[in-house]
Amino acid sequence: MAGIKDVAARAGVSISTVSYVMSGKRSIGEETKRRVLKAAQEVGYTPNAQARTLRGKPTKVLALSSPLHNYTDYSNYAVFFFALAMRAKRYGYDILLLMHEYGDQELRRVASGGMVDGILLLDVLMMDARAEVAKTLDVPVVAVGYPSNSDGVYSVDLDFERMGREAVDKAHALGHRHVLIIGNISFAYEDGSNYLIRFRDAAMKRGGDCGMVMHFKPSTGFSAADVNLLLDEAFHEDPDITAIFCQTNAPHIANLIDALKQRGFEVPSDISVMAACTYGLLQAQCRVDELPMDPPSVCVRAVDVMMEVLSGQRNDVGNVEMMPSSYKAYGTMSRRRER
Repeated sequence: MAGIKDVAARAGVSISTVSYVMSGKRSIGEETKRRVLKAAQEVGYTPNAQARTLRGKPTKVLALSSPLHNYTDYSNYAVFFFALAMRAKRYGYDILLLMHEYGDQELRRVASGGMVDGILLLDVLMMDARAEVAKTLDVPVVAVGYPSNSDGVYSVDLDFERMGREAVDKAHALGHRHVLIIGNISFAYEDGSNYLIRFRDAAMKRGGDCGMVMHFKPSTGFSAADVNLLLDEAFHEDPDITAIFCQTNAPHIANLIDALKQRGFEVPSDISVMAACTYGLLQAQCRVDELPMDPPSVCVRAVDVMMEVLSGQRNDVGNVEMMPSSYKAYGTMSRRRER
């Protein structure tokens, strides 16, 4: 049976162009459209009949592609899922959850089968295979996150690069010149976790531009022993560190502050501490200054964008919306004191 790739090869166009011609998702020139339709007829390709039928009658279902990785924080995951589900419910939509670690094949399956009206993406990577697949689908895809290959999806995210610059600017204004960024586990960065990398890279660059000495160390774990080992290495490399940014979680930060006290450091008089790209620290016993994630706001906006697309109010696929973060001060960042 002929497929969309066969049509693209016959017509001399991309797979995404064939998809747009068949779905009407984008405006395609008449000459190109005629060439594609002729090629489809010659190879005997017809779009999935069920999908064609359901496009005329909404399914009232959105797929949520949310791969589970070994570094997934399940408390954060639940907040994002329920924020999306509750907003979708307000529009009368149900959520079909797709959890395969690499979900590009799942996207093709639910879209070609006419099972959903649109697809939402969570746990977006810097170069996300699902964003490439989105170019070939005849349903809209909205990413809660900002992949570098964003031209086939609508993207809604916090501005993590701005967050990184803001964190450094606050530390610099307080006189800190040696800063340690403690990251999540190393695999999250190797895998391309979008928000972690965007914050880290922006903070490291801003610090360098300001003449600061910036260090980055991924976590090997969040236990007291893991934290102590990391601090041993960091202070051995640079005894002048006076500010620490944490891309981790509440247990790790509590262990960090305990470990600093064991070394004779008080927070914030000796060492300033800030959390970034985090969520849920308000419920923790040990609060620190924070540039947090904002799942409710981002998820609400993502579903609203999906509804705007489905209702025909917009057709600007590739658009990226960046939302500002809101700094939360709890007194753990202060002016650097000479040791």
